[in-house]
Amino acid sequence: MAAAVAATSAIAGAGVAIAPAAMADTICGSGYTQFYSSNVYTSGGLFAGTVKVFDSPNNYKCAYFTVSSGTKGSAGWGHSVNIEPSSGGTAHHDSGYYNSYAGPLYAGPGCVDVWASVYGAEDGFFSKSNLCH
Repeated sequence: MAAAVAATSAIAGAGVAIAPAAMADTICGSGYTQFYSSNVYTSGGLFAGTVKVFDSPNNYKCAYFTVSSGTKGSAGWGHSVNIEPSSGGTAHHDSGYYNSYAGPLYAGPGCVDVWASVYGAEDGFFSKSNLCH
């Protein structure tokens, strides 16, 4: 896994901020609302999915990586997502050959660092530090 992450070369475009009440989430659980998302692409430009980050009323964060139809695990693509407190602490990681999403993972309270990757025919990587809401 570390080799796949180190070998990745595609960086996702700028993230898109979402209004706090814009999207409630059922994957993270009750009370979580999305405040950040960013698309992830392979090194060849194939859309791999979207990293989504959510906040709860007690300032805990949740993150997961949705899988695009073009990079499903059943087609040989692997996915991973990681979240950890920006101030230090325990990192949480999930990886595998998923058809819908990797995660959800939780950290907090406070700001978090999030990264995600896709690996298969091509690698792709996304990273964002100090996500706060």
